[in-house]
Amino acid sequence: MLKPLAAVAALALAGAAPEPLQFVNSPLNEYNPSFDRPERLMVFARSEAEFRNAKIYVSQKRRGKWAAPAQIGFSDPRYSDSDPWLTPDGRTLYFVSDRPTASRPDKKDLDLWRSRLVRGVWSAPEHLGDAVNSPNPELGPELHGGILYFASVRRGGKGGLDIYTAREAAGGFGPAEALAGPFNSAQSDSDFTISPDGRHAAFWRGLGDGTARIMLSRRLAAGWSEPAPLPASVNLGPFNFTPRFSRDGKSLWLASTLERQGQERGMADIYVRALPPL
Repeated sequence: MLKPLAAVAALALAGAAPEPLQFVNSPLNEYNPSFDRPERLMVFARSEAEFRNAKIYVSQKRRGKWAAPAQIGFSDPRYSDSDPWLTPDGRTLYFVSDRPTASRPDKKDLDLWRSRLVRGVWSAPEHLGDAVNSPNPELGPELHGGILYFASVRRGGKGGLDIYTAREAAGGFGPAEALAGPFNSAQSDSDFTISPDGRHAAFWRGLGDGTARIMLSRRLAAGWSEPAPLPASVNLGPFNFTPRFSRDGKSLWLASTLERQGQERGMADIYVRALPPL
């Protein structure tokens, strides 16, 4: 029987051993869980090793149970679609894809895209434009307060992936700027997310040895606190990434390469873990 999200979260809050979401996880990579505000619509990404052939999957809760995930309607076997994020109303999906564009028909890197849910059907993907995208990969988009947060490798960064912002403007987005504050480092930093009350931010940071930890920062009167890694009860495996706060802000959804039986080493599953008192 598929467990409701609230029941899974309750197990995490009670300190139960880490258990991947059974209705989502498989021997492949699963990561980037995202939900609408009522937590009745879920999206996530699934890929082969090294994030090859990524696809976005969708599941809906019906009569208190989650339906078997299915590829989103605009999937195309020629392209990778990854890093989905739903707006709280569940009507717009931001993601990244290596689809070609009119200005770059031969491009292979991941750019920022979006799709809208219209009468129950996801629209054809819309490229977010060259003002925000670059010739290098973009990852992990989220929209908060009219500001698009994402990660990119581009000239002028501090090292590896850095977190950038772009403001909404006339139906699109203005030019990208590095995120101000204590977030970017000489290592890779990505998947920036903000808690529902706006008081905390989480993201993952590489440690330079092929591992990564989810970091937490608190909003202060003068800005943001220096990010600190969450404890091992949240950072479960060698590589922990794609954090998302729960609706009540008390737990965190994330992906981790925690090893488990029946899965190739280095593949990721989706977990939900209780946060320490914030």
